Amino acid sequence: MPDNAQTIEGRLNAHREILISLLTEALLVPGGPQHLLRNLEQEVLLRDGSEDPGATPSAGAGRGNEKSQEIREILDTAKERAEALRRITVENADGTAS
Repeated sequence: MPDNAQTIEGRLNAHREILISLLTEALLVPGGPQHLLRNLEQEVLLRDGSEDPGATPSAGAGRGNEKSQEIREILDTAKERAEALRRITVENADGTAS
């Protein structure tokens, strides 16, 4: 059965959630895989042209920019989730959570 747009979107969303969850777990480990995070952040910098603010991307860079934007969103979401989980863990340890 051929994939339709809704099926593909569902699969992409599932992959995105898995990646966010994996990165969140990595961020929660003390001294976690900082090398991986640095490489992903470097990938975003290299693709979005921010290393040269005066550069104007060519038409062929469009897909790379979309990829960079998605990586950035996944990283940001994982970082936010990890921070929220840290706060919850600290609150529960302190007995301040209700």
